[in-house]
Amino acid sequence: MNGTQEHHETTIDGVRLHWVRAGSGTPVVLLHGWPQTWYAWRKVIPALARDHEVFAVDLPGLGDSGSSPRGHGVRIAADLLDAWRAELGLGRVHVVGHDLGGPIGYTWAAAHPGHVRSFSLLAVVLHGFGLDELIARAGLWHFGFFAVPGLAEELAEGRERVLLEHFYAHAMESGAIRPADVDVYLRSYARPGRLANGFAYYRNVAADTAAIADLARTPLPMPTLAVGGGLAGGPAPLHSLTRVAPATRGAVIEDGGHFLPEERPEPLLSLLRPFLAEADASVPL
Repeated sequence: MNGTQEHHETTIDGVRLHWVRAGSGTPVVLLHGWPQTWYAWRKVIPALARDHEVFAVDLPGLGDSGSSPRGHGVRIAADLLDAWRAELGLGRVHVVGHDLGGPIGYTWAAAHPGHVRSFSLLAVVLHGFGLDELIARAGLWHFGFFAVPGLAEELAEGRERVLLEHFYAHAMESGAIRPADVDVYLRSYARPGRLANGFAYYRNVAADTAAIADLARTPLPMPTLAVGGGLAGGPAPLHSLTRVAPATRGAVIEDGGHFLPEERPEPLLSLLRPFLAEADASVPL
C-alpha cells in the first residue's frame, strides 16, 4: 500500500481545491473543521490509507483552497465537492466530516446520495437538528460573534494566534496540538481573507439551516456513524444524526475533546475502520 501523501489541486467551477491523497482502495474523503485545514487528519491518514484511497480536502476558502465567488456555505461547499469527486472519477465515496466538515458532509450525502457510500459525523451537530440547543447549553459565544459582518476579522487581524489558540486550548494542554501545529494552521489563517472566509460559513447559518431542513425530509439511505467526545458534547452528534438517519450507529470517546482526529486518533480509528469495512461489504461498488 502506498501511504505517501501527495498534494494536488483541481479547479472546479472557478474554485481551486487543494487536496492530499494517500493509499489505495475504496475512496474516503476527509473534511476538516474550523479553524483547521486538511492537516487536521495527519494522524489518521496513514492508518486509513492501508485499506482505502484517502483524500483530505481543504474546504473552499480555507487552507490552500481558493474562495468561491458564490460565497461560503455548506450547500455551496457540498456541491463543489461532489463536482470535484466527479472530476476525479471517484464514483461512490465514504465521507467523514469533523466540525464544519460535518454539516458539509451531511449535505453532500443528502443532496447526492447516489455518490456517497457512507457518512460519518464527528464531534458536531447539524444545523436545525440540535445546533441551537448545543449553542445555548454549551455557551458557544463565537457563533454570534462571528456572525456580525466584518467585526471578528477586524478585531483578530494581527492576533490570529491568540484567536486560534483559544479554540485549541484543551488540545494544546494535552499535547495533541503543539505550537508547531499551530504554526501550520497560522500559515493559512494569517493570510488575507482566510479568517473572513471562515467567518462567512458562520454568517450563512440561517440559509444552511433551511437547506439542511429541506434535505432532511428524506432520511439518509447509506450507512451512517456519529462519534462524540466525552469532554465535548458527549452523545450530541448521535442524537443529531439519528434525527435525519434513524439507523445511525454511534459512540462516545469518553476521554476525547472536540478535536478527535488529533486528540484521540487511535480510538477514532478503532471505530472508523470497521465501520468503513462493513459499509464496503454492504454497499455495492
